[in-house]
Amino acid sequence: MESTMRYINRIVRLSQLYREKELKKYGLAGIHHTYILNICRQPGITQDRLAKEIFVNKSNVARQLAFLEKEGFITRQAAADDGRKLEIYPTEKAEAVAPKIREILSHWNEQLLAELSATEQERLLQELAQLMDRAQLLLTETE
Repeated sequence: MESTMRYINRIVRLSQLYREKELKKYGLAGIHHTYILNICRQPGITQDRLAKEIFVNKSNVARQLAFLEKEGFITRQAAADDGRKLEIYPTEKAEAVAPKIREILSHWNEQLLAELSATEQERLLQELAQLMDRAQLLLTETE
């Protein structure tokens, strides 16, 4: 039997390539959609909280946020209650591109699942959610 992770990793990689191609016209790399959508959804989220929510280490988050700040998508400022924490806010540029990002992701999802029935899509989603929950549990058990 083929490895489940082999298929999941390939789907993830193909999805990344698609996002790279589609987001390039907005001056973004494929990974940036996660940052922009989370920041637009939660203005003022701290850098540390963002890292935890998207399962990326703090140094990678800092590097990507520096790029997004330089390109005018976000601003970072020290938290009022703790100057050591950085809060992240979307700019108008990020707010303007967020719906386009959602559209790109939605289109990919629709195309990817087009040959599955609604029942099959729901079942797949439930099974993937189970795998994700299990993966999170296994990771926290090893920490």
